[in-house]
Amino acid sequence: MYEGSYLNRLWKKPPLEVFISIYVFNVTNPVAFMRGEERLRVQEIGPYVYQEFLEHRNSTFNQNGTLSFVPVRRQVFVPERSVGDPKQDRIMIPNIALLGVSSAAYRMSTFAAFAVAAALKPLGMSPILNITTHDLLWGYDDPLVRIASTLLPDIIHFQKLGVLDRMFDDGFDTVTINLPQSVHNQRHDAEIDILPEDISDDLIVGLEEEYYHDLISRSTTEELIRDYSIDVWNGSPGLAHWGYVAKDHWDANRRNTPCNTLQGSYDGSVFPRNISKTEVFKVYRKAFCRTLPIAFEREGEVDGIKAYWFSIKENAFESSMDDPYTSCYCKNNRCLPKGLGDLSPCWYNIPVAVSLPHFYKGDPSLSQAIDGLSPNKEKHDAVIIMQPQLGIPMKANIRVQISLLTNVSFNSELRPFHNTVIPLIWAEMSLEKLTPELILLLNLLFGIAPYLQTGFVCVLALLGASLIATAALVLLCSSDATTFEYDPRKSIRYSTVNIIPYPLRKELDKYGETEVIRREPLLIENVA
Repeated sequence: MYEGSYLNRLWKKPPLEVFISIYVFNVTNPVAFMRGEERLRVQEIGPYVYQEFLEHRNSTFNQNGTLSFVPVRRQVFVPERSVGDPKQDRIMIPNIALLGVSSAAYRMSTFAAFAVAAALKPLGMSPILNITTHDLLWGYDDPLVRIASTLLPDIIHFQKLGVLDRMFDDGFDTVTINLPQSVHNQRHDAEIDILPEDISDDLIVGLEEEYYHDLISRSTTEELIRDYSIDVWNGSPGLAHWGYVAKDHWDANRRNTPCNTLQGSYDGSVFPRNISKTEVFKVYRKAFCRTLPIAFEREGEVDGIKAYWFSIKENAFESSMDDPYTSCYCKNNRCLPKGLGDLSPCWYNIPVAVSLPHFYKGDPSLSQAIDGLSPNKEKHDAVIIMQPQLGIPMKANIRVQISLLTNVSFNSELRPFHNTVIPLIWAEMSLEKLTPELILLLNLLFGIAPYLQTGFVCVLALLGASLIATAALVLLCSSDATTFEYDPRKSIRYSTVNIIPYPLRKELDKYGETEVIRREPLLIENVA
């Protein structure tokens, strides 16, 4: 990832075709529902497709081995992939502002709920609106939002309320990720702080890398830091809206849990190399208001290249007081039903929830309470397909649904909505395929290069064998080699030793005394 590298250039402006397909839930029986004659019935309409373009700007390599940058996303409507013009198609949807504010007041107290009901009544707001799809997604004029933005401009800084407008309003966040050198340094510090002093250096060196990392991760409450994982987001290693506090806070050990900690998670653009089948990654995007755990599902091939399928875990949208990975999502010791993730801290305390589409993998009562929903694994599950050696996404289908949680029993006009989870839209963020350039590169690395490497090794082996054989033939076929005879007398012809040991004399007798052996005495100069 160093500046100017091929990976760095790809990462700064990924040449990927990412599409966001939006499906809206149109209310088909508004009159009968408001009369209390029928339960809510919805019709799925879509897709309305937008292409997302991502850039990583202001990238800075820090001295501690991390990389800081600002992700900037923009969406462009793609009419040829859409079912219609969102500015022309009209739908019936619940009044998000009215129901949201009323439900938020219900959470406070009965007095607050009645006070809000009395204040809203003069506005004459309809509980079900007939607006265009574009207004639902990107914002429509609402008197309640307009009043709130006037009275509380620092909190409600927008005058139109739209589902996608709030989801993709990332602003300009500064993200810092761990490069391999930073990870090495942090693990070195961790081994000093965590491992017992009586463990010898030889034992530490002898431990396998995977076991050693597990040893460190089990010895601390913090997430295991890996290559390209998030270090801090806007200067914080955790999510303050879920209770994370600074590490020097007096209650940090109790309040900071894997649930609200960002360190060790990923922004989804790049993952570590050499991924194993036991990996569990946490993916964070601000629109989800939380991290989503993904785990290995199966192995296969994409375009003839080995790939791993990762899908969202069953408990991705769960909250339990007994689970440190989801406990922070429970407010006032109250948790949402299985399959629902609270989004209210990121939605100005409007009771909104995130889930898989049609409440797939959620509590069956959620989908059974609304007519027109039919959960399906193939259509509604979330999957990321990655190349394990390089750790890059090859295909992806991230699917999430936004729903409104309503508790409005105090208001007779809104009572049909009481204690209902109303689906608004669901979005599919998909990476359909890599660019031809990347496909060619992967085929070269994993299709052609292994055969070239094998062939190169075979050529070198044959070349080495031929050199050895040639040397042997030269030695055997030379004239000196064929006429060579060993004569030990020649080895001592010029010896200055005047005494021949008996075993050597016996050996010389075999050759006869045909040639006189000259024995020259050792001359020692008398310097005296």
